[in-house]
Amino acid sequence: MGEENWTVSEAVAKLTAALNEKDMTIEGLFEKIDADSDGVINGPELHHGIRDMLGDMLSPGQISQMIQAFDVNGDHRIDLSELKTAMSEEE
Repeated sequence: MGEENWTVSEAVAKLTAALNEKDMTIEGLFEKIDADSDGVINGPELHHGIRDMLGDMLSPGQISQMIQAFDVNGDHRIDLSELKTAMSEEE
């Protein structure tokens, strides 16, 4: 499966490509992934969102890496501004 070669940047690039393909905004992506509409994306929501958007099954460790990379305020969740920042850094 090549998990050793997987990077957060590659995941963000895939998400960005999926957004462009589906003509979806970052806000739209956030709303789709934030299943309980509490304004933050937790690990399980990110896991399901990536699976639904990309068809990729990421390991819990990979999901954790993404949250750590995006989570600026240290609450172990991703809010909309953190997602926007992470996505815009890859453009």
